[in-house]
Amino acid sequence: DTLWDLAIAEVEKREKTDDDDAKRVEVWEKSVLFMGNKNGGKTTIILRCLEREETPKPTLALEYTFGRRARRHNAPKDIAHFWELGGGTSLLELIRIPISSNNIKSFAVVLVLDLSKPNELWTTMEKLLQVTRNHVNKILTKLEKTNPEVATEIKQRMRNNLQRDHPDYELVDPFPIPLVIIGSKYDIFHEFDSEMRKIISKTLRFVSHYYGASL
Repeated sequence: DTLWDLAIAEVEKREKTDDDDAKRVEVWEKSVLFMGNKNGGKTTIILRCLEREETPKPTLALEYTFGRRARRHNAPKDIAHFWELGGGTSLLELIRIPISSNNIKSFAVVLVLDLSKPNELWTTMEKLLQVTRNHVNKILTKLEKTNPEVATEIKQRMRNNLQRDHPDYELVDPFPIPLVIIGSKYDIFHEFDSEMRKIISKTLRFVSHYYGASL
């Protein structure tokens, strides 16, 4: 066995329970890819989600970690998979590694934009979202042939998040999987002049609206 196989076996042994009823309870797994500006605060956000008191270290390329948490006492722990893309927009080809046809139903993207660098906001956002969307669309195209029910479910879920009576319903182009945009370093952004803050805020609100994202 490889070291990885031994590590998996050890984790499974520790998580094993004698409660037969608990074993039959469904365990939820979700995957999240964090990407955005270099040194924008992605690692800090992930550590806070995992409630880890650690000093953030620079992300070299593509890093993975996970967290487990039970929804109630004596219940199996749900699993959250955290992927983090380092290097800003310099390692775009690595986006295809964490997102696959096997996990796309439970996958989400978090785009962390450094508000203290307004000149980099648009190019960073555009490049990362474009490459991610192209990759996800390729997966959906394959699923339409191999597993059309899943492909239809994902596309329907994407449209269901929009209000059909909204005047912009036909103009927006929702992101194929859940997308959250986070503006980091707000304390620095808050010191900008009001006109600059207004432009950045309007831009991010427009992008979120267009992609059907949460801001």
